[in-house]
Amino acid sequence: MGFLDSLGRFFSSAFGLAEGKTQRMADKMVTSNADAIRSQFRKTKEDWSKDYQEMREAVAELIRIREMKAEEVKKISRESEELQQKMAGAIELYKKNPDERYKAAYTQLADKSEKNEQRVKELEAEIIEQQQAIERYKVRLLELQTQIDSLNKEEAETVADIISSQKIKELNDRLSGLSVDSSSKNLEAIRNARQKSKAVAKLSTELTGAEKTDLDKELSLAGSRSKHLSAFDDAVSSKKATIKNDPFAELPSSSNISYNKKDTVDIELSKLTSGNK
Repeated sequence: MGFLDSLGRFFSSAFGLAEGKTQRMADKMVTSNADAIRSQFRKTKEDWSKDYQEMREAVAELIRIREMKAEEVKKISRESEELQQKMAGAIELYKKNPDERYKAAYTQLADKSEKNEQRVKELEAEIIEQQQAIERYKVRLLELQTQIDSLNKEEAETVADIISSQKIKELNDRLSGLSVDSSSKNLEAIRNARQKSKAVAKLSTELTGAEKTDLDKELSLAGSRSKHLSAFDDAVSSKKATIKNDPFAELPSSSNISYNKKDTVDIELSKLTSGNK
C-alpha cells in the first residue's frame, strides 16, 4: 500500500507539472522573442519526456510487482492442493490406524492451508488494486504522450500568436508616435542626411551662380572703364586733340574761315525768322 501511495503522489505531482510549467512558460513568453519561446517549449518537452519516461518505469515496476504477486498466488495455490492431498491422506491413515500422529499432522496441515488461503485472498485483492492503478496510470501516460506530441503544434501556434501580437502592437505604437525602433531611427537618419545633402548641393549651386554673375558684372564694368580710359588717353595724347567719332571732327577748322561772329549770328537769325514766316 505504501508503494501505491507513493506512486500515486508521484503521478499527481508529475501531471501537475503540465499546468505549472505551462503557466510559468506563458509568463516568460509574454515578453520573449521567437527564439526564447521555442527554447522554452523545447525545455518543457524535454522535462515532460523525462517525466513520461519515469512514469513508464514506475508503471513497469508496478506491473512487475503485480506479476510477482500473481506468481505467488499460483505457488500458494499449488501448495494448497498438496496440503489438501496430505490432509486427505492423514484422514485415511487415521481411519486405518487411529494414531495421534496422523491427527496432529492433519491439524498442522489444515492450519497451514488456512493461512495460505488467507494469503491468497490478500494477494488477489492487491493484484486487483494494482491492476486498476495500472490502468489509470496507462491512461495518464497516454494523455501525457498526447500533450508532448501536441507541443510541436502548440509551439508553432504560440510563436505565431505572440510574435504577431507583439509586432502589431509595435506597429501601432510607431504609427501613433509612441515608439520608434532602431531600424526606423536609422532610416530617419538616412532621410535627414539625404535632405541635408540636397540642401548643401542646392546652396553650392546657388553660390556658384551668384559668384559667376558677380564676376560677369565686374568684368563688364572693368572692360567699360578700360575702354573709356583708353579713349581718354588717346585723346589726351593726340597732337590733333580730336576724339574719334566726334561729329565735329570733320568740319573745317576755324583757322581757315574768317567771319564776323555777330554777322554770322544775325544771318542765322534772319534765316530762321524768314523761314518761320
